[in-house]
Amino acid sequence: MTKHTILLSMKYFLLSLLLLFSFFCCKKQCDKSLRVGEIVQIPVEFVGFSLAEINSIYVYRIDKSNVTLIDTFSMREILWAHEARTFNEIITDNTPSSNSRHFGRYDSYFDNCNLIFNWQTDKDTLSDFKIKKSKEESNDCHSDDPNVKINQFSFFHKGKSISKNESIRITK
Repeated sequence: MTKHTILLSMKYFLLSLLLLFSFFCCKKQCDKSLRVGEIVQIPVEFVGFSLAEINSIYVYRIDKSNVTLIDTFSMREILWAHEARTFNEIITDNTPSSNSRHFGRYDSYFDNCNLIFNWQTDKDTLSDFKIKKSKEESNDCHSDDPNVKINQFSFFHKGKSISKNESIRITK
């Protein structure tokens, strides 16, 4: 072998090493974001209510497996932004801060319950909630994140079955 052939072989060898090093060292880097996943959202339109009246609606949560277990809290505790700003709001299943029981990421505070909304002149009911959640599989970067997936979502309002992404109307 000539000196020229040896140098050329070494160049290809070094180039190959450099490419291998780049491939293994420069794999896709994970970002630091947190993937929470889906949340329960019930779009609701309040008709005939003032903002103060929406905030003062009392909610009674009745657990269907133990009807003596009734949680009472203000509507603003389950509104998306925790305060009524408009007449089109979103109710979510976050456990109110006043509730001492804790629900995990994959459990729903509304599952297997009825909600009664009570205001000064009337009331309305959301009944027979069925909400099931699980962890959605994800790539290596976010495999430890919550990645909540809503597998089942339904309830009844005024005799109609409501499912995911459907809205309701509460009229005064």
